[in-house]
Amino acid sequence: MSNILASVQPNSSNRTVFRALENRPLVLPQTDYRKLQNHLEDCDSTSRPESTLLAYVLANKLMNARAVADLPFVDVAIGGSEVAYAIDGALPCSGLLVHSARPGAPGGVIAVASLLGATLIGMRVGERAPLLNEDGGIATVSVVSIVSPSSAAKDERPRSVKECSK
Repeated sequence: MSNILASVQPNSSNRTVFRALENRPLVLPQTDYRKLQNHLEDCDSTSRPESTLLAYVLANKLMNARAVADLPFVDVAIGGSEVAYAIDGALPCSGLLVHSARPGAPGGVIAVASLLGATLIGMRVGERAPLLNEDGGIATVSVVSIVSPSSAAKDERPRSVKECSK
C-alpha cells in the first residue's frame, strides 16, 4: 500500500480531486442526532420495503454527523426548520421538517423519517445531495433556503416557494 501511495505525485489536479472528496463535517444538535438514531431503530423493527432505503440514508447521515450541544450555524436544516428545496432543478418547494409526522399530515410537512426528510436534515443552504426514491431511482435535491425553528414560529418563511406534499 505504501508503494502505491508513494507513486502518487502531488499535482494541482490531484489536490482538486482530493479537495472535492473531503467530507464536510455534518453538525446536528444532540436532540436531532438522538432522534435520527430512534428513526433508524424504528426501521430495524419494521418490515416495510421502504425501510431498507430509509435505514441506509439514516445510517449514512449518523455515520457522518457530529452531535453538538449548541448549533453554531443558522443555515442548517434541523427539526422544526422550514426548508425550501428543489429536486432535479424543478421549481422550489418548501416544508416544515418534523420528527414526528402523523399519517395524513397536512401538506407542507416533511417527515424526517422519510427519504426526503432524512436527506434534507443536516444539509446547509446551497448544498446538493443524491435523493433516493422508493422506486430505486436517484434524483438530486438542493437546499434553496432554511428558516430556523425560532423564525419559523414567527412565520418568517420565504413566500416565493410553494408548499409541496412529498
